[in-house]
Amino acid sequence: MLRESAVKQKIAIIGGGVGAITAAYSITQTPNWSDKYEITIYQLGWRLGGKGASGRNAKHGQRIQEHGLHVWAGFYDNAFRCMTACYEQLVSLGLRDANAPLGTVDAAFKPPSHLFLAERVPTTDSEPDTWRPWVIDLPSNTTVPGSETKVPGPFAMFLRILEIIATFIKDGEFNEPGGGQFGFHLPKDLDQPYQKILAQAKGMSSDPTKHTADQLNILADLIADAQNVVHALETPAAIQNDPVRRGLYLADIVLAYMHGVVTSDTFVSGYDILDDWEFSDWLRLNGASDAALASVPIRGCYDFVFGYDRGNSNTKGDSGAGTSLRAMTRLLFTYSGAIFHKMQAGMGDTIFGPYYQVLKKLGVKFEFFNAARDFHLSDDKTKIARISMVRQAEVIGGDYNPLVEVQGLPCWPSEPDWSQLVDGAHYRDKGIDFECEKSPPTGTHFTLEAGKDFDQVILGASIGSLPYMTGELIKASERWSRMLSEVKTVGTQAAQFWLTKTTEELGWGKLVAEHNNNRLAIPDVPMRTVITGFEEPLDTWADMSHLLGREDWPEPGPQNIAYFCSPAEDGETLEQFDHKVSKWMNKNLPSLWPNASDGKGGFDTSVLYDGFENQYTRVNMYGSERYVLSVTGSVFHRLPPSESGFANLVLAGDWTRCGINAGCVEAATISGIAAASAVTGETLLNVGAEDVPRVQTTEDQAMYLSNSISGAHWPLTPFFARGEMSGWFFFYDMPWDQVAALLPPGVTLGRSSRSKPGHHPVGMSFCQYQNVRGSFLPDCLAMKPYGEATFAIPYTNTAATGRASLLYPRKLYVNSTSAIFAGKFFYAMNKSDAEINVENTHFSVTDSTGLNIDAQFEQQSGPVAASDHPAQGAILDLLNTTFVTRKSSGGLLYNAFNLEINRAYLAPVSGQVTSHDPHSGGFPAADLSLRPLEQSAPRGLPGAFRIWCSWSMTNPLDSKWVREATEARHWIRATY
Repeated sequence: MLRESAVKQKIAIIGGGVGAITAAYSITQTPNWSDKYEITIYQLGWRLGGKGASGRNAKHGQRIQEHGLHVWAGFYDNAFRCMTACYEQLVSLGLRDANAPLGTVDAAFKPPSHLFLAERVPTTDSEPDTWRPWVIDLPSNTTVPGSETKVPGPFAMFLRILEIIATFIKDGEFNEPGGGQFGFHLPKDLDQPYQKILAQAKGMSSDPTKHTADQLNILADLIADAQNVVHALETPAAIQNDPVRRGLYLADIVLAYMHGVVTSDTFVSGYDILDDWEFSDWLRLNGASDAALASVPIRGCYDFVFGYDRGNSNTKGDSGAGTSLRAMTRLLFTYSGAIFHKMQAGMGDTIFGPYYQVLKKLGVKFEFFNAARDFHLSDDKTKIARISMVRQAEVIGGDYNPLVEVQGLPCWPSEPDWSQLVDGAHYRDKGIDFECEKSPPTGTHFTLEAGKDFDQVILGASIGSLPYMTGELIKASERWSRMLSEVKTVGTQAAQFWLTKTTEELGWGKLVAEHNNNRLAIPDVPMRTVITGFEEPLDTWADMSHLLGREDWPEPGPQNIAYFCSPAEDGETLEQFDHKVSKWMNKNLPSLWPNASDGKGGFDTSVLYDGFENQYTRVNMYGSERYVLSVTGSVFHRLPPSESGFANLVLAGDWTRCGINAGCVEAATISGIAAASAVTGETLLNVGAEDVPRVQTTEDQAMYLSNSISGAHWPLTPFFARGEMSGWFFFYDMPWDQVAALLPPGVTLGRSSRSKPGHHPVGMSFCQYQNVRGSFLPDCLAMKPYGEATFAIPYTNTAATGRASLLYPRKLYVNSTSAIFAGKFFYAMNKSDAEINVENTHFSVTDSTGLNIDAQFEQQSGPVAASDHPAQGAILDLLNTTFVTRKSSGGLLYNAFNLEINRAYLAPVSGQVTSHDPHSGGFPAADLSLRPLEQSAPRGLPGAFRIWCSWSMTNPLDSKWVREATEARHWIRATY
């Protein structure tokens, strides 16, 4: 992207959140960056941070006021690596002494003592449910945060989890009285099932592309056996025992995860292929019990990511299965040091203050109070021509100094320094909120021009701001428009309380001891609690009392700080939230803090320092304040940082396609690094940006090989079958085990991401064939037109082709003796004679034995060229593949049936199909209502369609070559 000249390239960065700032910082870490680039960051309001911005309130003890609760996970490899480098530069540039407050990254982050889950446990019909704290003391390790350079792929992760669980069960780690340090108990009954699963998995290749269908099927069966053991142990008595209940529910969930990844293509293609399924629905379809799915480990997953569309936590959560699995397995099984790390000051002070100071020193320009209003495209709609901006306020002297010092630490204030603004007192008295995006920002208009003010734009504002910023992009790009409509956001709400009593004095420690009766599981006080899964509207609490020393309270100051947060329902106001918080405190807080009861069943507000009205609450409802969700299927509509669709526009933020694809610091960091790579052309370390590494080079032979007639070797090149057909095609799901039972020896059922878990696609076609002949014969010697009904099973495998997908045509009914003979003799097709009646909308198959297949279709619209249809890829994936048939001798025959899609026409149809087949090896019974072919690219099965096309079929003597070509081409992995 660099221009071939000595002129520096001007980079305009819009926004100041993690993605934008990481992009700027990563560019400055490339060789000779200052000779190549001029970077200017344009920031709404007076501070950096986006959703992570925090401020110090000088009127209330310089207290830290956040957008919500922010903790860093131990798997944030990229974020910790960048932050460590930033802190080292902070010292090396002379901006901070290593012995100063937060002088090193080790001083800036400390692990919390323990992680808790809030269990809501049913007791009896006559007693209400109770809340029970479940402490999980996940062990620390010696890995330095930010030192990892790779993460395990899906199969390696599966093995890691399996080995940990199997080892702990065998060694009795989960069998201590009271649940041990993990707070749960697993019966010895599970030892043998887990060992069998582990033995099978360890016997398979570490390269998942080499796994055979047989190996995977055995592994899936062993997991199903273990699931049966767990479900049998989930008795009413067991559920009332805290550690036993917890262990069984966790085993239930983990085994469903294992079953789901084994019975899909996750190991080869990555987690994203599972995102067509909602997380808990996917677990249920893979055998998880409803009780386990209602338990706090699952509920906590949704609470942790605010996973409720429109913020209504009383409704079912919505999170894509693949994205959820990736995040939760990384969180629990790849952390460095500890599962979480708490910042030792506000997020603004800990993260954005150091970044700002270093970037400013290095020469990056910051334009505060400068908000983007509209992006405008060039006349050909291919790039950004100009950006309409507003200057919200004029800075005296032109260069705003944003930081203030609190307890020796540079911090962001909770409001602007009005004295640095022209007419600052006027803005202050009017109560101007420079950060509110309820309406687009206003001020003095000016324009940034391409070629003058910028050459490249990095768009780092969050997706919540893009509808008002990018109207022209929405009109010009369907991909951009689809991203904004499909990638959802949610409002959030937060409350921070300063209290006159410590958490221990409030009775929390006593409550923990009551429900975690093994001393190994109970930490020494004070407990720096992080707990999720509690009662709405504030389901997550963190004890943040460690920040008291960073604030500046007069004596006697607060003794305790508690942060709470949760999703906010769309349209909620701060006044409505405050009212809900007051009611919630009175009803629910005594469940966490028994000693804060007022003696009447309510909450004693006297424990609040300076009264309820002086606590801090906020609702984040507009623009970049909103949290980015990972709702089902949305991952496919995210755009990668380098693929905005506009030549000089690069994207940065947790809303992009960035490897994590979820709202968190690490996702935004990965995106920012990718944006920097796109701008500079440098390959920068970006850990975990992909589940399965992409192959950068491919074997030419695999790319050139074709399983079509054009690839046949001499002397067979001119000899093949050909013809024309019109007919109706459709695919539907059947239970996986039922489909597996329909296959002959030597052919095994593979796995398909196009079907729901536990199921597999099968297909029927009802066609009329004409002009069918050998390629070397003239038209006059073609067979007479005939009808044919076919039942076929796609995504099958054989030992010879490994995981390469094949189509097995189980049964074909034909009303042509010649066609039956040719199909059986040359291609080993299981063809039988039947009476076939073909009309314009009706196709029927009967014989004297009671065979009755009846299909009625209604065409929904006129034919369109298949080459331009969005579903073309799905159709080719299902139909334009290698056929495998079984000869009477028992050997397998491979042939390729090629629809000439480039010349075919399609029309969507609806229909009704019934099948009654008394023949062994015939059509399965069916009574189907068919939906028509979708007018967009389907992630699952395409709907029913009528097709008109020419076709060809390889010479049966080419079976070996077709098999080898199929196996080789499977080496080229499809990516999404």
